[in-house]
Amino acid sequence: MVMIAQLRTIMNSGQKSEVSGSRSDQSLASVFCLPSSGRRHSDQGWRPSSVVCRLSSGFTLIELLVAVALLGMAMAMTFTTFYSVSKAWQRGTAMADDLDHGEYVMQQIVCGLRSSFFPPSGGQVSTNTVNTNAANNSTNAVSATPTPGGGYGFVLEDHGNGTDARDIISWVKTGTALLRLKDPLSKGLHRVRLSIEDDGDAGSAVAVRAWRPYANSITFDPMEIDPHFVSGKVVGLDCRVAKEMKDDKWDWMEVWEDAATNCLPLAVEITLYLEPLDRNEPPVEIQRTIEIPVAPLSWVGVQKKP
Repeated sequence: MVMIAQLRTIMNSGQKSEVSGSRSDQSLASVFCLPSSGRRHSDQGWRPSSVVCRLSSGFTLIELLVAVALLGMAMAMTFTTFYSVSKAWQRGTAMADDLDHGEYVMQQIVCGLRSSFFPPSGGQVSTNTVNTNAANNSTNAVSATPTPGGGYGFVLEDHGNGTDARDIISWVKTGTALLRLKDPLSKGLHRVRLSIEDDGDAGSAVAVRAWRPYANSITFDPMEIDPHFVSGKVVGLDCRVAKEMKDDKWDWMEVWEDAATNCLPLAVEITLYLEPLDRNEPPVEIQRTIEIPVAPLSWVGVQKKP
């Protein structure tokens, strides 16, 4: 009887240990998220199968790589958009700055050409130092028929066409246009000479030389005058002139010479070329057509030869 009781005790303890082992296996399997088929019984106990499982709050390596790739793409698109907008804004600012310089120079030239001077036909013109004799009504004024390149005529030196043009123009005018601030020449007649020269600082610029068209010495050379640079960033100046219209359009000429230099063109076309925004781009072009009000006076009694 004692032996039978001991045997029952041993059997009961074995069942309890098997039950507890089964529960521990289930709890361990639940921790590793293993299915029931993932538990193997052998002499060495159970061992987990190679089943990939994840916790509900975690990410796999593939998902992390995809997320990083998407984030990189989004950042690249954002940077590209920002760079394009910034580049366009800088380009627009540079363009506006160039146009401001060009418009200022062009406005000065337009005002200067519209204030051109020419003495009345067949008469004499007085200067700032006129001495009038009441007996013979004479003055010390210069003749109304100037010599080529001097007097009151218009001078055009053609130096190329298009973006490489560096023409030189000269005429007599009044007013303050194209002159330095408080320049004494603005109080009387003066001749101006426009050209494109290197200002030694910002590169090419519109250079202006001004002097009186009278009472100058025989050895006077206007090129000895220090130029006044109106504005930089102008790399070219192209000029065309017209003395008549054909088919309601100005008949433009590149050359202004011979007897025409003693007169004024009826219309002048000025084209300024500004520095390009990029090296591979063409210069920025600004063009104006200016009609000279006093030009018809210079052609009175002069035959307009083609």
